[in-house]
Amino acid sequence: MKKFFVLLPLLALLAAAVFAQQPNLAIRRIKVGNTYREANQYQEAERNLISGLSLVKQQKDRYWEAVASENLGLLYRDLEDSMKAVRYFDAAGEIYTQLNLEGSRMALLQLSESVRKRAQAYAGIDIGSTGVKLSVVQVTLGREGHYIYNTSRDSAINANFADLNTTAFEAAKNAIRQFLNIAQSMKITEDRIYIAFSSGVLQEVIRKKLNRDSIRQVFEQVVQNEMPSFKRPIEFLSPNDEAKYTNIGIVLPKSKERSVSIDIGGGNTKGGYYSFGNFESFSLPFGSRFMQVSPTDSLLPQSVMLELQTLHQNAGIQNKREVFFLGGIVWAMVNLMYPEKALSDYVEFTYNDVIKFQRLASGDYNTLIDYATDKVSSITDKETLAKAQKNLMDTQKTFAAENLRRGALLLSGIMNEINIPTIKKRYYFLSKGSHIAWITGYLVNNITAKYAAAQE
Repeated sequence: MKKFFVLLPLLALLAAAVFAQQPNLAIRRIKVGNTYREANQYQEAERNLISGLSLVKQQKDRYWEAVASENLGLLYRDLEDSMKAVRYFDAAGEIYTQLNLEGSRMALLQLSESVRKRAQAYAGIDIGSTGVKLSVVQVTLGREGHYIYNTSRDSAINANFADLNTTAFEAAKNAIRQFLNIAQSMKITEDRIYIAFSSGVLQEVIRKKLNRDSIRQVFEQVVQNEMPSFKRPIEFLSPNDEAKYTNIGIVLPKSKERSVSIDIGGGNTKGGYYSFGNFESFSLPFGSRFMQVSPTDSLLPQSVMLELQTLHQNAGIQNKREVFFLGGIVWAMVNLMYPEKALSDYVEFTYNDVIKFQRLASGDYNTLIDYATDKVSSITDKETLAKAQKNLMDTQKTFAAENLRRGALLLSGIMNEINIPTIKKRYYFLSKGSHIAWITGYLVNNITAKYAAAQE
């Protein structure tokens, strides 16, 4: 009998220990199941996740029940079983709502919507110095759990807003009205629309000593007349802000830490790079449109050359192996020098290409156009040929001979400062979406901030 009474507490302790280990076992199975999913071992993933879900339900652990359901939703999404995926995502989202975990609920909503093929759309309107632009970005969640931003629509309307006269104001107002109508037709609500003035506009407003608040109020009223519920202020971006948003919009995520972005605008030149996770920006007070160069100058003015030296003196810029360019003059160069790459998202070019372009642009204009026309004529793919022909026509409509010469001179001056023969660097132009780069980055930044603010 004595042995029996000794064993009773031991059995009780053992039972308690086993019970205490059950939650850990359940969590382990959920985690192991997700690891199997990421390794594409779907059968083992399903077995472990379903077992883990059953255990946490027995323990009435609502949080881990939601996690298990979420991971099962991911599994069935990977297996392209959308009905099961949505069922588990919705179950997890309902629990997160009950637990007041808003960030998780929003993420699950995005997952569920992405499986249903209904990405959430956001619109950004850029009131720039040479025109008004629209960018529509769709947000989905990818398999890795990161947000994926896809530009589904972009449009531009020339307005020459930097002139800041009555004609420019009316043209910009009409463009904004058109873009808001497009956004509304796409069922994009006011809380998913963002509008801002570019840094080039800010520069001209300051130079002409105009009142920023008055201009802002005029355009906020235009927006509210079209969309009365729109209350978000329209801000003026600084060159540094615009450089950051441009970097977000054009630089591939994998290239963030090893690259620098440079935007040669009409009114200013700005750019930036990441250093140990922090964005470092720079800006120069001249661009391809507003730069004091006479038609007889074969070199950049001394004042511009002195400003450009800061690019050479900045170690953070010089140490980057990849340089992402954008701006109208780079777009023109790519259209003229690389027409066969008209359908490419990114075009890589070299230092020698820029020097050759500058030489051709400084010579006879017809010779440059003939050079580009011959290259276009040699393209055999019909789709590429049609796009290259359109690009050539658009370039001639956009840039007069003197504007090309002036812009090419500035581009070559920048390349002379950042190109180091002993360091192998690669230079890129974003062909697709370059004209909406900063407004796309501005949108992505605001969307990211929105989700970050909702995290529990």
